Amino acid sequence: MKRWLNASCYLFITSFFLSGCLESHTELLEKKCYEGDSAACSQAAHNYFIGIDENGDKVSVSSDKSNTLYLKACDLKDARVCDQIGRNFLHFDSGLNPDLVSAMEFFDKACALDYAPSCTHLAGLYAQGKELRRNLKKAKKYFDKGCTLSDGLGCFYAGLMHEKGEGVKKNYATAFDYYSKGCALDDAQSCTNIGAMYYSGLLSGKDYVKANEFFSIGCHLNLGYACANLANLYINGYGVNVDYKQALSLYDKGCSLNDSRSCSNLGIMYEKGMGAELDYALAYKFLEKACKSNDGNGCLELGILQSKGLGPDDGSENNSIESFEKGCNLGNTNACTNVGLYYADDKTTEGVAKARRYFEKSCNGKNIKGCTNLGVIYQNSQDRTNLKKAFNLYKYSCSLGDATACSNLAIMYAYGQYVKQNFTRSQELFNQACDYGHNESCNFSGLLLKDGISGKADPKKATDFFEKACRLGSQDGCRNLQSISSKVVHDE
Repeated sequence: MKRWLNASCYLFITSFFLSGCLESHTELLEKKCYEGDSAACSQAAHNYFIGIDENGDKVSVSSDKSNTLYLKACDLKDARVCDQIGRNFLHFDSGLNPDLVSAMEFFDKACALDYAPSCTHLAGLYAQGKELRRNLKKAKKYFDKGCTLSDGLGCFYAGLMHEKGEGVKKNYATAFDYYSKGCALDDAQSCTNIGAMYYSGLLSGKDYVKANEFFSIGCHLNLGYACANLANLYINGYGVNVDYKQALSLYDKGCSLNDSRSCSNLGIMYEKGMGAELDYALAYKFLEKACKSNDGNGCLELGILQSKGLGPDDGSENNSIESFEKGCNLGNTNACTNVGLYYADDKTTEGVAKARRYFEKSCNGKNIKGCTNLGVIYQNSQDRTNLKKAFNLYKYSCSLGDATACSNLAIMYAYGQYVKQNFTRSQELFNQACDYGHNESCNFSGLLLKDGISGKADPKKATDFFEKACRLGSQDGCRNLQSISSKVVHDE
């Protein structure tokens, strides 16, 4: 029995010793790596990083070994690995601050090895860099190299530089050539920009048929905003028959590809029942998605739905002002105007001050309604300096077709606010506002003519204005029409 136990121990110890001497698959790869096999370096690095080899066997995780082996692969001129290391230094997915210097170093190595995507990545860092690192000349050089090496994205950015005139002389024909090469390499953005050039007529007149062709390619290559551009052609009937169902389908695809503008327009179509049955629940769903994706117009339209009480009945928060404020912060001036209107209803000093700030933001963005409402804030203050501001704002908005601005300007002339009282000018402005569909201005035009305040009394023209005012919904216009009609009958 004793001899048997000794033998067993001996065999066990021998087995253990032999097992410890065997090298694992990953260790063999590591050995090959240091013998100059770059592919073995990459595979071993990957195994150490994820803790399992390609055969499904477990490997001890070691980030240090993984990093060392990846660096070795790059030193052995594996350009793809150099590029990956460069992208890792950008930390796009980790939330860490990027190490741009190191990223550029590895992109430069890979580009020198003629790895096209790295040339484009390096160019991008030169193009977008700040201060000393920004170098558009180098950006153009590396975009060109990436394009020459058949990276479609490099062609796209080289084309964009020529289209925008950034670092090079603006040249649409040259931009088109770069985009054409990029599109041939299945770069969706290049194809879409060709479509945009045809749409805008940057080459030799607008060509909606060609725009359709290239937007279609971009959409087929799963670029969301290409689908949105194509949908716009079907909405407006540019080069195709108007087809709301087709537009709806295209916006749906664009939204599924996370294009916020597609989601916004898709929501609006459901809100209005265009191309599908009216469906506020779906409208809300897509507008909410657009707003969460930082689409200013999506936030505006979402706020409008919320203000009408058309949000989901599921107990979720339904804050239209929050949506309008987000839309305003994203640069949507109509949203700024709506926030201003909300605070203007407050009537308190604080409310009016907030309203003014939002109307100023809207007006600075060339929003006509924002400028007109800012004028109202200034006019109501009765301060002469502010009355001058109100006058100039109304004048600006009226010149751009805003009926309320024309009407308010007419009132300033009628009452002599900031300007000398002038009923003739007031009449002209009320007439203009009436032509724009402002019902109370039609009524005021009628009053000035009925009583001869702006010149010779003209009951017939006054009647015409009262009729229009009444037709447009002015109760005062209807009463004045009845009054003047009975007077004419009585006089006869």
